[in-house]
Amino acid sequence: MKMFKIKKVVLKLFQNSILILLCLLILNTQCLATDKLFSKDCSKEGTQYLVKQVFDGDTVLVEARSREPEKQGDKEAKRQRNKEAKKIRNVDNEENNYKIRFLGIDAFEHDQLPYGPNAQHFLTMLVLNKEVCIETDIQEQDRYGRTLGYVFIRSKTLLVNEELLKNGQALLYDFPPNIKYIDRLKKAQAYARNNMLGIWEKQDYIVETPAQWRKKHPHKYNKKKHKTNLKVKI
Repeated sequence: MKMFKIKKVVLKLFQNSILILLCLLILNTQCLATDKLFSKDCSKEGTQYLVKQVFDGDTVLVEARSREPEKQGDKEAKRQRNKEAKKIRNVDNEENNYKIRFLGIDAFEHDQLPYGPNAQHFLTMLVLNKEVCIETDIQEQDRYGRTLGYVFIRSKTLLVNEELLKNGQALLYDFPPNIKYIDRLKKAQAYARNNMLGIWEKQDYIVETPAQWRKKHPHKYNKKKHKTNLKVKI
């Protein structure tokens, strides 16, 4: 009986070890796929993406852009990468569409008039149909499967996240450990508040923040979050 219990314990430990190894392998695969898709420093390198759709003031849909004609072997490798990426993040295998949630900011929802539509319009004018570079931080996805990123345009010098705050189109959203540009973002919001721009037109008087609105309307928010005119998987 004692030997049977020992064997049972050993088997349980072995099963747990296998499970841990599988989890580590999955995490490693996800990190490798992300490294191939997005940049860690847009000032040095980074694939360009075309902004195809603006959902609201802090979420867009982008498509990967190819800089050079692909060889047959490259195309096959790309299809394989897309197949793997499709399993772990919101990307459509045929269109290479990625849903990007801007880091460090929180824009008003569309039903929060007038700031929600204003933020979406501002972002649309800034990035729609333009090429951008997506730079990730420590955490590369949110709980909805969207890629968390900083978006750069104009030869990787203009940080869109910062521009939204600087023009009063969003609130600062401190989300540790993703704090790579937190100082720049704090200064941008301070500039908008001091100059009473956008949502700060009445200085510090904000009736309801985006987070408060989402908490009161969870079903409406979730329904809007999944709505898109293009193929994209969440």
